[in-house]
Amino acid sequence: MRMKFLKNNKGFTLIEMISVILVLGIISAVAVPMFDRSTIDLSMTANTIQTDIQYAQELAMTRGQQTSGNEIGILFSNNTASYTLPTDPSGVWPAEIRTLPQGVTITSTTADVRFNQHGETLTATTWTITITAGGTSRTVTVDAYTGRATVS
Repeated sequence: MRMKFLKNNKGFTLIEMISVILVLGIISAVAVPMFDRSTIDLSMTANTIQTDIQYAQELAMTRGQQTSGNEIGILFSNNTASYTLPTDPSGVWPAEIRTLPQGVTITSTTADVRFNQHGETLTATTWTITITAGGTSRTVTVDAYTGRATVS
């Protein structure tokens, strides 16, 4: 008695599967470097600035800075790729310069953000820090009375 082997013509062969995976690998190796990271870097930087402002506000409240001119704040400058975090008034750590990712720049700032011992900003003016990368921008706004930082 002779056995018949059923031949299944449905599906893909191993060679076809490997060929497809190889082609997809080559396409992704070429396409991934073309991906624009500027929007990701911009959002990450805006959130980092927001967090650093909250840190400066909390530091001012916990250290109880009451001397005028000795308030705690973050130093921003227009058209730069860095800003300076405050020195601990107790001398525990020095000021730190925070460098922005490549291509991200502080394009506009109204003033250095400074807080008193109550966590309030020093003026009745809302402060803004605008950062730009790849033609896109984000603005970090610091409320004049509460010191609350928001990203838009």
